[in-house]
Amino acid sequence: MTTLKIIFLVFTFILGSVFASFAGVIAYRVPKGKSILKPGSYCPACNNHLKWYDNIPILSWIILGGKCRNCKAKIGVFSLLMEIFGGLGFASAYFMYGDDLKKLPIMIVLMLLVFLFMIIANIDYETHYIYSITLVIFAVFALFITLYKVFMFEVNIWPYIIGAAFGFGFFLLIKVLAKLAMKKDALGSGDVYLVGIAGFLLGIFPLLLAILIATLLGSIIEVTKIKLKKQSRESEIAFGPYLLLGIGILAIYGDAIMDLYWKVMS
Repeated sequence: MTTLKIIFLVFTFILGSVFASFAGVIAYRVPKGKSILKPGSYCPACNNHLKWYDNIPILSWIILGGKCRNCKAKIGVFSLLMEIFGGLGFASAYFMYGDDLKKLPIMIVLMLLVFLFMIIANIDYETHYIYSITLVIFAVFALFITLYKVFMFEVNIWPYIIGAAFGFGFFLLIKVLAKLAMKKDALGSGDVYLVGIAGFLLGIFPLLLAILIATLLGSIIEVTKIKLKKQSRESEIAFGPYLLLGIGILAIYGDAIMDLYWKVMS
């Protein structure tokens, strides 16, 4: 790896963490009907405006120990994780697609997709709701990336169509059966549309892997929370962030994973 590529990887990581931090602002303010531009960053607990050095992604959280400098209110570790994942997402998109001019449009849209995922994950984590407009934007990005691959790299479109149909149909079936068995919604409609769109972005086999990652990770974390008594068994679970993590990983690394798989199997 060249020195220049390492520099760009560091730059894109920093850029991604900044965008993730801004995504957190959007996710906090939009559901409350507040402006995302004014006022500047402030502590929700004491309304104290943050200095620039207390608003540096990742570093400020670590230096302040996850607390507000003024009132010592806790800043959830979820915010730190989102900034780290945002940085990793941007850097990964550059690592996989930044060396080929023909793939640069995919890299740019993937970075925008990571930013969108940060917004959706933050809102779903706090409100257990996925806004329709974010799903529409996701669909536009997915459509662009898949059709770009089809026309520029002569990729077969059928695995993506099958992925969309399977993702939507399978999760809709789970939603209906869970409603009949539990007499309440166990899966949100937003999750159904999310997976359906992801199917068209990823294709059928990467989609299955993304769902597996989300299910395993979600199960481990949520069971751990119950064991540590951080939440009760009856608590509503936001599955969106886990799905988005799995989808994001496969959106960036899915082609490489599938290429490796077919090479090993051939």
